[in-house]
Amino acid sequence: MRRHANLWRNLAMVGFAVGLLGLAAGPAAAQVKIRFQTWHWNEKPWVNALEEFQREFNKANPGIEVVRDDSRYGDKEAVFTTQSQAKVAADIPHFSYRPIRHFADRGYLLDLTPFIQKEGGDKYLAQWDPQALEICKYKGKIYCLPDDLNPLVLMYNTQHFKEAGLDPAKPPTTWEQFLDYAKKLTRAGRYGVGILGARQEGVFMRFNPWLWGVGGDYLTPDEKRSLLDRPEALEGFKYYVELFTKHKVVPPGVIEQGAQEVRTQLAHEKVSMIITLPAAPGIVQAINPNMKVREVMALAPVPVGKKKVTSTWFSLRVISAFTKNPEAAWKVYKAWYDKDSQMRNFRIAGVLSSRLDVRNAPEVKADKYAQVFSAQTPYVKLEPLVPEWPKIGDAMLTAIQEGLTGVKTPEAALRGAHEATNRALGVQ
Repeated sequence: MRRHANLWRNLAMVGFAVGLLGLAAGPAAAQVKIRFQTWHWNEKPWVNALEEFQREFNKANPGIEVVRDDSRYGDKEAVFTTQSQAKVAADIPHFSYRPIRHFADRGYLLDLTPFIQKEGGDKYLAQWDPQALEICKYKGKIYCLPDDLNPLVLMYNTQHFKEAGLDPAKPPTTWEQFLDYAKKLTRAGRYGVGILGARQEGVFMRFNPWLWGVGGDYLTPDEKRSLLDRPEALEGFKYYVELFTKHKVVPPGVIEQGAQEVRTQLAHEKVSMIITLPAAPGIVQAINPNMKVREVMALAPVPVGKKKVTSTWFSLRVISAFTKNPEAAWKVYKAWYDKDSQMRNFRIAGVLSSRLDVRNAPEVKADKYAQVFSAQTPYVKLEPLVPEWPKIGDAMLTAIQEGLTGVKTPEAALRGAHEATNRALGVQ
């Protein structure tokens, strides 16, 4: 009995000691979850880059977990606005450059300036393209770092060119040639060109080269009034919508066609040409694994009207002003923008980073597709960086859809966008 009593007494003492150790150590540190939001989680090959980043970061940082947060390309801004109003936005959302200043004015974005100062301030920022970095600066604060900045070019099917009697080594260089080629490439079950008409910002990247290419623009140089009532703007607008309405070189259902739908048309050989961005070859390959994209598809500058100009896909990530873990969010954010992560994005998704050491890396400079995209950088133009852009852009999307469907003449449709733009700017 005495032995049993001693045994239980000893066990009790061990248990008490373990309890004391537990109290001294305190409760286990909670895992901080950082919601990393983008539409690319649902898109190959981008998802491969994202999952690799997620895996590596989580393994190296046991106290922080990067978690997948899906968004949809078409309504990501509207969802972020709603979530921000409720103060439940993802920690790190993903956008193009267009709404950044609008969101900053509304108080939805975390000011990154204090974090950047701790990293070295100007010395840290010197790693990025200075012009791209300017987009992230607003009212004396820095709200983002520039991610992939990718000029748009013409992508075309060389086999279709041969079948139509066109030389694949001589892509169209002018608007007249582009229309001529589109007509020759259009035949039973196939169309010369795929264009966007859905209500998404991807339309602007494909539409703007035609607006700007003849000297048209959205706003006056002081950004106080609309310029959409000028003949140049109408010329570019008509060229775009009449590819579908007049020349019939675009597939039916154009107002339902977004960026991914048009890339799918190219991947399955329903169209022969599209205006697109550096990620497109990899996306097309993922859509149609049977196609040897790098053998079949070629790239060329966007055909020139009166002036050489192109648009760009310029995306960046921000940190929500409502994140509950700003330090952890910055750690994830910084890791996404480091050299290794940005190089991985190039290797997997084909995108061109705004980091100078990545953009100038021998691997990037030697890539045949990257060479074409990079060469167009000097000709990139951006939409006006005004807080009223969401309203202006919405008016323009309405006009494009009205023109494509024939609900209004091109003249009436563009006039409506002009008037709506002036209203947004407060012009009486």
